[in-house]
Amino acid sequence: MKKILNMGFMALMVSLPQTPTKDAGWVETTLRSMTLEEKIGQLFVVDLVAVYAHRESPAYRYAVNMIKRYHVGGFVLAGGTVTDIAMMTNALQRESKVPLIFNADLESGLTFLHPWRHVRGRGPELPRYVPGGGTQFPSLMAVGATGSAEYAASMGAITAREARAVGIHWTNSPVADINNNPENPVINTRSFGEDPEQVARLVEAYVRGLQNEKALGTLKHFPGHGDTEEDTHMMLPVMPFDQKRLEKVELVPFRAGIAAGAKAVMTAHLALPRLDTGRVPATLSSVVIDGLLRKELGFRGIVVTDGMTMQGITDYAGPGEAAVLAVSAGADVVLVPEECERAYEAVLAAVRSGRITESRIHESVRRILSAKEWLGLNVKKRVDPEKIADEVGAPESLQKAAEISDRSITLLRNESNIIPLRPSQRIHLVIVTDQVDTQAGLELEAMLAEAHFSVTISRISNESGNSQLAEAVRLSQAADISLVGVYLSVGAWKGKLGIRNDIRDFLGEIARSRVPSILTAFGDPYVLGKIPLTEAILAAYNGTVLAERSVVKAITGAIPVSGRLPVTIPGRYKRGDGLDLSARPPLRTE
Repeated sequence: MKKILNMGFMALMVSLPQTPTKDAGWVETTLRSMTLEEKIGQLFVVDLVAVYAHRESPAYRYAVNMIKRYHVGGFVLAGGTVTDIAMMTNALQRESKVPLIFNADLESGLTFLHPWRHVRGRGPELPRYVPGGGTQFPSLMAVGATGSAEYAASMGAITAREARAVGIHWTNSPVADINNNPENPVINTRSFGEDPEQVARLVEAYVRGLQNEKALGTLKHFPGHGDTEEDTHMMLPVMPFDQKRLEKVELVPFRAGIAAGAKAVMTAHLALPRLDTGRVPATLSSVVIDGLLRKELGFRGIVVTDGMTMQGITDYAGPGEAAVLAVSAGADVVLVPEECERAYEAVLAAVRSGRITESRIHESVRRILSAKEWLGLNVKKRVDPEKIADEVGAPESLQKAAEISDRSITLLRNESNIIPLRPSQRIHLVIVTDQVDTQAGLELEAMLAEAHFSVTISRISNESGNSQLAEAVRLSQAADISLVGVYLSVGAWKGKLGIRNDIRDFLGEIARSRVPSILTAFGDPYVLGKIPLTEAILAAYNGTVLAERSVVKAITGAIPVSGRLPVTIPGRYKRGDGLDLSARPPLRTE
């Protein structure tokens, strides 16, 4: 009888949840203490605008509801000042039983910018421009133009330090895509370039710099988004590549980033029918995630989906089914689920019905909790707002960003040596944008005026009429030099990049004028193959204030020019092209 009682007691003990032992680590102790609902919640990272909000405001109450009812693992930030971010992350950490992880797209640094610009009527003692945020770096393609792994590592390290100072732990960077398709509307300058080996070297350096400062890095967009002509925010691209092609090109940087210890990989919403038939998005494909990424590449970190509100997914499956398919395929984190409530309930129901095993959920939760432990969130999950000003936007960080920007400027043509400019020349700025933009070119205009050039400016966009184009031609012909800046930047939901055909004709008229012209691509460098040649041509790879400053320094001879083109401009320039130009002594003005 005693033996039977002992066996019954042992069976009862086995059937009950195990009580954490004193020797169990934080990850296992936490996992064992969680309900199924809490475990499911860890798989979701939802949107948050981290601006000031009263505790009873709808925005704050929404975030708390996501924590209390749906037990989310974290939030991805859609905006906010650095101080607001710190206040909001601290407040929400207090609300959560398990430490939250805060994620953000920091491809160019802590660039939640709220810039202040000097306006007419303000005191002259005020600065012309104050970014109001962290250190903004040029695009990754600009880093690619320098070819410097040291710059990539510095960019990662500074980004990590500033992010951790305000409560952000995880960045969706670096982009590991090979941009070898000039018509790519959504990767473009977000990539280090088109050469797999160079991109791999820079990805590896960035990851090491970032994670040495204890922020999670993310390689994206697996297995490679650089050779598409579609925006996955708007449709599902289909890539006709087999694994042999992927191994030769797309996977090279991912392998390097994984070897460097990258903690996360983000999947792409694109189909690879030669790997997984049926045009299944990679995000929902066990062949891609469990097979290629886990087994072939040996990745053991967090697999995170790209945003699940993108049409590459929503056109394929509804919110609940998409989340279930992603988790079934091997994704650990569902990022920005469409209708989080439905997605959460669908995954929970799938586990209860046996469609997804609880052991599969445990795999993901362990990875997520392990990342939180690596970040030290089990020990300290809030930041000290008083220390933000000691770390974020430090002068040495800003100087490093400026140095990278200066080194990236690429001179591709300089007929008659019109660069560097001569003192006191009359310059007409022609600012060309795809959308109306009143900020582009302001720093160009101000810096040239400070250097004692006479400056006029025309703004042309895809909405400009014939009269604006004619006036810009007239002003250019009255100047000594035309400085044309074409600002085409990639962005979600934009679709194809480009300018109207009649604006291209207008640029041809500027180029054929008796007045010499300097053309700079502030953004998409491929535009340089689609518009007429001018006497001088430069690439800056982004349209930030930083880039505008670097271009003025380059064309006035204040800095040496040494950038090299990291991509091929079809029919015009090859990768590696670039002219060297020495700096000249500072201009003298009488």
